[in-house]
Amino acid sequence: MVGFLSITNICQFPCLVKFCITLQPKNTMKKIISFLLLTLIVFLLVSCSKRIVFDEKVSFPNANWAFENKALTFQVPLTGSEKPHTVVIELDLTGTPNVDLMSTTFTIITPNGGTTVKGFTFNFNNPQEPYIQGAAENEKIYRMVVYPKRYFSETGVYTFEVNQFSNKADNYNIRALRMYIKKVKEER
Repeated sequence: MVGFLSITNICQFPCLVKFCITLQPKNTMKKIISFLLLTLIVFLLVSCSKRIVFDEKVSFPNANWAFENKALTFQVPLTGSEKPHTVVIELDLTGTPNVDLMSTTFTIITPNGGTTVKGFTFNFNNPQEPYIQGAAENEKIYRMVVYPKRYFSETGVYTFEVNQFSNKADNYNIRALRMYIKKVKEER
């Protein structure tokens, strides 16, 4: 309506002045729809990330997981749950590491002191291993699902230790190690 009223029409009908001032411009509907869509997108992003309960990345200077820093420790406060979680380790590689195999132990210490140790090996020369292409051609992310379904029934601080013991030399071309824990998606 605002587009059809001219100044002279408003002057002839003083009661329309207040009405015209309260009317919004024609593109208000577009703004409302844009706001609602943006709100929906933000809500979806936030709800998707609720599955991740812990995510931390440790960077190694000069892309070298040095032998003197062979053990990494993560302190993770978790709320007890009867639902399973997935525990994942990712290595951010800048090229092929200088070792073919890297033996690793993964230790979980529960809040009451219980300990679970699991061993696994990163096989850097096997093209069947779970690589994800990085940003540059020689960059790769090596993903290892340590526990596809792990239950954390106690509430408190859990200690996670990642210890590489494949050799006493430094491991080059490993830029960072990321550990994350996410809730297993419920099947419906």
